[in-house]
Order: sequence, then C-alpha cells, then structure tokens
Amino acid sequence: MDEQQNVTEKLKELIDTYGFNTHTLSRYLELSKDDIERLASGNVDFLSDEPMYRFRIFNKIMFLYLSAIENKDMKLCAFLEVLISYHELSKETIAKMAGVEVHDIEKILSYPQKKVAEEIKCKVAVTVMALRFFLKDCEPKQ
Repeated sequence: MDEQQNVTEKLKELIDTYGFNTHTLSRYLELSKDDIERLASGNVDFLSDEPMYRFRIFNKIMFLYLSAIENKDMKLCAFLEVLISYHELSKETIAKMAGVEVHDIEKILSYPQKKVAEEIKCKVAVTVMALRFFLKDCEPKQ
C-alpha cells in the first residue's frame, strides 16, 4: 500500500469509525469540506504536487489517527517528558499542580510502566493537557 492510499484510508477511518467532524478537519487541514470528502475517498489529484504541502497534510492526518489508536499511557508519558525536558518543569511541580504524589509521576514515567490508579492518571492527564495548552507558544512551530 502506498503512502497516499494509507493516509486517505486513515482519514476515511477518522470520519467513518471515529465520527470525526469534517468541519473541524476542514479547518485543521485547511481544505474545503468537499476536498476532505474527495481525500477520504482516495482522490489526491486535486492536491498540490509540492512535496512539503502534501507532507504537512499527510502528517496532520496521521497525527490525528495515531491519537485514536496509540497507547494512552504512552502518550501521557510522552507529554510529561516534554514538560520535564523541554519546559524544564520538575516532577514535583507537576505533581503539586495535579494534586498527586511525586512517586505517581515517576510511576507514569517508568518503563515498563508501573500500575497507577485511573483517578491519578486522570488528574495528571488533565494537568498535563492544560500545561501543554498554555505553554504551546513556547514550543517550536511545525
């Protein structure tokens, strides 16, 4: 299966299986709703042949798709790592903001991941989501 076919199938799956809103996809991909439908049906002929343009659109589709299928615990761990390594927040700061213990943050960051209660993961995930949202302007532009 070639890359274009793979990406268009993932877009179709986002719409059909996950019920992803085509209006949101239109804004996110900077394509009309009609173009979203054409792309989801496998038609890429209308897209510019410029490689970086296609790369950007295909990457955005794959990012959304991977959000649906990848391991949620691994994603939480990765977002925590960004806050710690790139934004230089301490485990203590994140734990205090989430209302959990530092050892809970360490368990989430461990490999293989140690068992963490769902309530704690939820508190950490909400805190991580908020921090990433507010600190996103400090991160490199894609």
